[in-house]
Amino acid sequence: MDIFFYAFISLIIPIIKNVMSQVCPLQNGICYGGTFEANKRKKGQYLVGASYKNLSTVRHIQGCFSACVNECLCRAYQMSSTGCELLEEDKNSRTLEPNSDYIYFELNQNIIRSTSYMANPSICKNGCCLSSPCLNGGTCTEQCEHPKTKFVCVCPSYAIGKRCEHFMPKSCLDFYKAPNARIKPTRGVYTIFKNDNSTLFKVYCDFTQPNKAWTLIESFATKHIQEFRPKSFMEDYPLNQETPGNHKKYRLARQDMQMIKATAMSYRATCKFLTRANVTDRDYMEGRLSAWDIIEEASDDPYPEYCRRLTYVNVEGYSCSDCTMALFQKKGTWHAHGEMRHGCDFQPPGYNNTAWQVFGWYQPIRSSFLCTDSEDSTTEYWLGHEMK
Repeated sequence: MDIFFYAFISLIIPIIKNVMSQVCPLQNGICYGGTFEANKRKKGQYLVGASYKNLSTVRHIQGCFSACVNECLCRAYQMSSTGCELLEEDKNSRTLEPNSDYIYFELNQNIIRSTSYMANPSICKNGCCLSSPCLNGGTCTEQCEHPKTKFVCVCPSYAIGKRCEHFMPKSCLDFYKAPNARIKPTRGVYTIFKNDNSTLFKVYCDFTQPNKAWTLIESFATKHIQEFRPKSFMEDYPLNQETPGNHKKYRLARQDMQMIKATAMSYRATCKFLTRANVTDRDYMEGRLSAWDIIEEASDDPYPEYCRRLTYVNVEGYSCSDCTMALFQKKGTWHAHGEMRHGCDFQPPGYNNTAWQVFGWYQPIRSSFLCTDSEDSTTEYWLGHEMK
């Protein structure tokens, strides 16, 4: 402890009288009256972890008081031998702890309503949102009911905290919104939070323009088809969740798929993702979850129930947009897959009714289809988010 600092503070506090201050951030808005009350200090006590600004050059108690009065976030302040600390919490929200180097002060303020004929008493105006205090895309609303709560932040789903200061992504899309995010993040393994904001898990993300983000929910090589063939997305079959970059044999737990799907809009199937620069030019399928919820919904006979609308599909160079294709999935029986069936729009030349199966069932296996042209070729399924 700085003995000279403490001796100086002990001498000067009894001399300082109660000091009044008034702050009016906006013309015709709310004003705040403040009082420095020297006799209401907490000597030898301080708040841990509540300091948001350290003013090492402010060595006088009244200077610390004035700094706090002029900040919308400040609820209390404390002095030590190293200077002034402004606090975003007070002794009502945190417990004071002993520290002989500190003196703690409450900020005592009251609201003074404007008497100007131009002021609208039904509208709160204190100017506290002008400095954009909410972080990570949070929305600021000024508050005029309590002098210690001058604004509140409404946080987006990927951030928490009084000022939304903690970035907590819950989907691949959130990495477009991250602090210091690239215009387009790079594909790879990322860590996201579950809805409890405490449990973490890894996912593989891909990012496409304009501002689309895809989360890998499953990937398997041709040599593992027998294992995946009867596993629909309606059943839980997690595999290698800690290594989502392993595209030879990977599947996300069903509850994690459901969490991601809750805010997703699309799904897609790709072939040999890791070895191709452009996965949409051949053997690719994309659809909207509103047309077929691949995580929750079976797709089976009879016709036309299995004709599902797709945004785009390409099979061995034949393609169509905004068209229907026969898609199947049945719990305990069929993995999600496509077939060439009468009655649906997509019927490439030379198809043979049900003998041409793609994107997951593969019976028989076709070497002309990229997902199955070798035993190490992979099929990937994704859930997609879009920036609104």
